[in-house]
Amino acid sequence: MNEQTLEQAADWVDRVNDLNEDESAELSLWLKQPENKAAFDRVAKIFGDPSIDKALHNLHIYHNDTSITPLKKNANKQKSFHKIAIAASFSAIAFMAYWFSLPQQEASITPTIASNDKFEPAKAISAPIGKRVSKLLTDGTYLHLNAGSELTAKLQPNVRKVVLNKGQVFFDVAKDKKRPFIIDSGETNITVLGTSFDVQHNENKVVVTVYEGKVKVNANDTVTLIPPQKAVVVDGRITVTTDKSLEQLPLWRTGWIEAEKETLDSIVEQLQRYSNDKIKLDSKLRNTIISGRFNLETPKQSLMLIADAYNLKLEERQNILLISRI
Repeated sequence: MNEQTLEQAADWVDRVNDLNEDESAELSLWLKQPENKAAFDRVAKIFGDPSIDKALHNLHIYHNDTSITPLKKNANKQKSFHKIAIAASFSAIAFMAYWFSLPQQEASITPTIASNDKFEPAKAISAPIGKRVSKLLTDGTYLHLNAGSELTAKLQPNVRKVVLNKGQVFFDVAKDKKRPFIIDSGETNITVLGTSFDVQHNENKVVVTVYEGKVKVNANDTVTLIPPQKAVVVDGRITVTTDKSLEQLPLWRTGWIEAEKETLDSIVEQLQRYSNDKIKLDSKLRNTIISGRFNLETPKQSLMLIADAYNLKLEERQNILLISRI
């Protein structure tokens, strides 16, 4: 069982309760491969979440394929997870997924993820337009890249470094007191030991949202964030807010935008990650406030919905989607 298959399995387990119809069909097809199903079962058993079993029974593959056996509920698990996983547990799951990919050894041997006494080469990771990508690092850290994101990760003996060139990434950092985890996103540095948080790096700002643990954000000043705090960094200046409505995981990981009095400019920025066409917005509409639930997977249709609801005009021109007033 290779590491790539386990990474794919961990990503499916992480999203299984939030799949749309097309994604459910894709998972059903993916599970038909014995190696894929074995990897899925292993990662799912680590979660021990009864909701995974329930979600799988809703897939048509469980009704049509008798060769697939539903997962057994882990009777020793007393804690029920909501929306698949509280972020605190995912580092452990990523660790075990990686460990399962190693050759089997005697039980007396203590498993290790990566040796701290040698350098690892820098690793470039990216997510293309229109696609989210999940990646497991050898230290057990799990990265979820939103579409159109790019970063470089390098694990060293005394420090773990990520350079976030652009985009948005949810980090579930494996705890390692000897090696802090540092994210460089231009003028902003973020330092943690082990926690879960989201970083969005745009041309003119960096947004850091904390879901668990503590995160130190350093620009012109230094602040320490705890859940459910968010820091917005513009020109080195840090503004901290508290948002008690934050989900346990970023909503973009499910493929949706949940807008509650957000600017149209912000919504267009998020949809652009999923559109091969350039989205242009009339400058007079940038600060228009909108609300609603919009599908990231179908950016053009989401823009049509916005235009219809707010009496705007959407025009399609040679690889350009233009939003303006009627």
